[in-house]
Amino acid sequence: MPRGEQTVGGITIYLGVVPAEIVQGHPVAPGDPQALHGGTPAGRNSHHVVVALFDAKTGARITDARVAAGFGGRVRGHQPLRDLEPMEINGKMSYGGFFLLRETGGLQVHLEIRRDPKARPVTAAFAYDHLP
Repeated sequence: MPRGEQTVGGITIYLGVVPAEIVQGHPVAPGDPQALHGGTPAGRNSHHVVVALFDAKTGARITDARVAAGFGGRVRGHQPLRDLEPMEINGKMSYGGFFLLRETGGLQVHLEIRRDPKARPVTAAFAYDHLP
């Protein structure tokens, strides 16, 4: 499971990307009203992105942000950013969403984090080696 960590603009960001079929503890079937993020997109290339945010000085978990993510690669270029949804993992607030990843090899995960709608967003990019 690829992971990343970096601190940008006073926010420590943790990123995880896993195949959708191994998301545990949440229903993921499309059409299930209880499904995580409305269910997984069809296809075997569906992956779940999860982001956890912390104040870099205090270590406090950030639960009031708007987080958007997108992937960029050599073949398809950069995907438009999509909002991630707030979600709980083991009782802790994170942000997540499903993405279809058809391109393999070296990709970048681009994040945009907003805590104040009037302020400039914090942006970050993580390298991600997507294997088939």
